[in-house]
Amino acid sequence: MRTAILEGIKQPLQIQEQPSPKPQNGEARIGIQAAAWNKRDYWITQGKYPGIQTPAVLGSDGAGIVLECPDAPQWVGKEVLLCPSLNWGNNPRFQSMQYSILGMPSVGTTAEEICVPIENLVEKPAHLSQIEAAAIPLAGLTAWRALVSKANVRSGERVLVTGIGGGTAVFALQFALAIGADVWVTSSSTAKIERAITVGAKGGALYTEDNWAKQLQRLNPRGFDVIIDSAGGDGFGDLVRILGMGGRLAFFGGTAGKWPQILPQYLFFKQVSILATTMGSPQEFQEMVQCIDKHHIKPVVDSTFSLETINNSMQRMLHPERFGKVTIDMRN
Repeated sequence: MRTAILEGIKQPLQIQEQPSPKPQNGEARIGIQAAAWNKRDYWITQGKYPGIQTPAVLGSDGAGIVLECPDAPQWVGKEVLLCPSLNWGNNPRFQSMQYSILGMPSVGTTAEEICVPIENLVEKPAHLSQIEAAAIPLAGLTAWRALVSKANVRSGERVLVTGIGGGTAVFALQFALAIGADVWVTSSSTAKIERAITVGAKGGALYTEDNWAKQLQRLNPRGFDVIIDSAGGDGFGDLVRILGMGGRLAFFGGTAGKWPQILPQYLFFKQVSILATTMGSPQEFQEMVQCIDKHHIKPVVDSTFSLETINNSMQRMLHPERFGKVTIDMRN
């Protein structure tokens, strides 16, 4: 089978032939049809992720066909997508100390075949292609836990999703719309805000403008019920201020750096909650896929590359105009 190997930090991926894996107890062998990238994969290539071991096969997102499953043969032949959360544990509130993410240190989805625990298999919704299904796992699960499990968004609520364009933010927009919320977005690009409006957003603001928070406050004088953020940085203080009464701010990243000083009065008088989250459990993954199936949600795919052009796909993920997920067709 072919695999994309990261031989060392800041090196291009190399396509190599490797022997097919053998499933262990409780595992299934999957023929990967499609994979997708997340920023996590890029940070690993740059040496900016804990516990990096090379050579490595990256990729937390994948969809394919079950080729072998000795402990549950009824799975053989089924089209599946893979939950990237390994060893979550029994507590739904947080992951176990044995938790890891598919693709590091385990073999990831940029291999034509991989083995994963049976509990990480979910049948692919019939309305999705393999490419669309592969776009879901990590970003979709992260968005679902932040929006639904943590922030408990409800129909009719006002939601703000920051940094629209990235895969997780786009999923948060789509899930919130499916639940019946009204959604606004922020971006550094007018084109991305306009694209979000075509998906269903009410509007948005450019966070590169000094008065972006005031613009959103004029649109929602009562403030937002839910805000989903992955950046942090100086803008986090503005997000706190535009929360409404009983608002919930769920965050899962800090690419923009430290939070600014925040006055406690902005928090306690409005009875707001700031909620930290990352990834999600296999149970949440199943709930997310059920929502996708019920509402016939189609992931937004920015572009698709072949395995042979996989290094170009990594560069596309970093492009400022990207909107949605960058995927790899493992059949080509």
